[in-house]
Amino acid sequence: MKRKQRRWQPRSPIYIRKGFRSSGMKLSLCMIVKDEAKNLRDCIHSVKRVVDEVVVVDTGSTDQTKEIANELGAKVYDFTWCDDFSAARNESIRHATGDYILWLDADDRMDESEVEKIRRLKRGFPFRKNDAYYFIINSQSPIDGETLFYQIRIFPKADGVKFEGKIHEQVVYNLQRLGLRLVNTDIHIRHSGYRDLTTIQEKSERNLRILLKELEKDPENLLLHFYTSRTLSGMGRPGEAVFHMRKITENERIEKNEKQFFMDASLLLGKYYVELKLYDEAISIFKNLSNGYEKKSLVHFCLGESLFMVKDYKGAIEALRKSLLFPINVSLLPINPDQIRYSQYQTLAQCYLETGEIEMAKEILSRFLDGYQGHYKSFEALGLLSLKERKYKEAAEFFSKAIREGGISDQNCANLGLAYRKLGQWAEAEKALLQALEINPERIEVLTNLAYLYREMEEESKALQFFIKALNMDPNLPDVRLTLSEIHFLHCDLDPLVEQCDALLKGLNLPTNVSIESFKDLGDLYERIGEVFLDRGRGALSLMAYHLSFLIHPSGDVLDKIISQAGISGGLERSMEKIKDVLGFHQIDPSVSLFEKSCNSMLSPEGPG
Repeated sequence: MKRKQRRWQPRSPIYIRKGFRSSGMKLSLCMIVKDEAKNLRDCIHSVKRVVDEVVVVDTGSTDQTKEIANELGAKVYDFTWCDDFSAARNESIRHATGDYILWLDADDRMDESEVEKIRRLKRGFPFRKNDAYYFIINSQSPIDGETLFYQIRIFPKADGVKFEGKIHEQVVYNLQRLGLRLVNTDIHIRHSGYRDLTTIQEKSERNLRILLKELEKDPENLLLHFYTSRTLSGMGRPGEAVFHMRKITENERIEKNEKQFFMDASLLLGKYYVELKLYDEAISIFKNLSNGYEKKSLVHFCLGESLFMVKDYKGAIEALRKSLLFPINVSLLPINPDQIRYSQYQTLAQCYLETGEIEMAKEILSRFLDGYQGHYKSFEALGLLSLKERKYKEAAEFFSKAIREGGISDQNCANLGLAYRKLGQWAEAEKALLQALEINPERIEVLTNLAYLYREMEEESKALQFFIKALNMDPNLPDVRLTLSEIHFLHCDLDPLVEQCDALLKGLNLPTNVSIESFKDLGDLYERIGEVFLDRGRGALSLMAYHLSFLIHPSGDVLDKIISQAGISGGLERSMEKIKDVLGFHQIDPSVSLFEKSCNSMLSPEGPG
């Protein structure tokens, strides 16, 4: 009778008791290298005190790699490169004399605490040599960012144990066939990967060439299809990646017997469909997975994120809330658990925002911060929500926290400055806005906010300077042009006032060949500008234009329009103050003028009828 092969299942991390009697098993560090003079010393130094020997197989270095390895006491062997990583790995194992093998790449690093864990693990190596050990790999890449995944890094040296696969070499499937127990540990390795994109591209092209060549020989090898798909995706070719990943997801044997492999492949396939904007296909995959993998947080998250992209907010909320019920476990698939957890809360909050449930959005973000303190993006989101609700004190607190937690950016500094400006804290507003401008001198809203701030501080020359800078960068700023029009009128600068009026007319595609004989004519033009803004749904700009028209040439008709529009926008109090200023400027007595009715309507407790 054939022994049934056991598939790897995650187990709890192992811990070795202090004082546990040493098994006496020897540990060999095995490495394959090429031109790693810059990395090799740091890698070997980090683990040398816990291993009994170092075996380095060099595949054709032209730098000082071999000399450094010899200097560090390693046993150094040459190997002619043949486009086969497993062959090189197995050569390193062949030269090892230890009972167990630890394999590392030259750009792997281990902290002192992790090396101590290996020391404790080593004391408990079983004499039967029937255990192999998964480590948690923390990989850094400019493409994928930071990811975590399990990988077998220590295994026994025994007959039949070997790496398989010319590219993306693996020892795990060989160990499974031999019946070894595969054990999770909590030992971490930091893998720096390739830091420059050119090198990554070159390595990917090499890997793809080898994979496609192997597929020609063995077209039904699903592992080859898996790695080919991932390589193509990393090269920005998701359409081709889909073809190879479907070889796995459409295989009934894999779906029935290799559930972890099937789930990983399906998640990646759905991801590729999302990259191709084929959302229906992605949603179909994730929905099918959610039925069979109900306790997998990542499955529900992917479904929720895809539903959010097609604006099915109700469905997205259901899926995302379900994803929060389960842990995000490290597995064989590289993921960033912290980033995924943040995205779960952030996307869920965005769903509630889209459905108008602002309080629920704030509750979700606050819950995230309760469990995951210090994530500046959540403070950013809460700050934006507070700005939207005109809760400027809250907004200032959230943006201050975001900046303190590492989210120092022109956007956050600009929003902090805006909140302080709305609170009337001018010194704090100026400091924040100038900091935003230092980070990004071309951020237009910072220039305009500084201009408005200086105007409120009655520093008109500074205000004009920043308004003009903003217009030089973007001439299509109607609010700036309306404000400049007001400044020029109050300063009796008629020529620049007319220039601003012409620019506004051009921006609205209105005739500019208009004869202006009096202030009434100019006031009528700004009234017309206000009407066009109102027709186009830009109520705030419409109100600004009406106020300007009223300032230039007060009339009852324009006053009625101001009161109507201010009532809609909720700015009656502010508009009342501006009208009183205009009446004072023109020395008009509301109680005896043609404005009596409108003013009394505005000043009454009920507001306009």
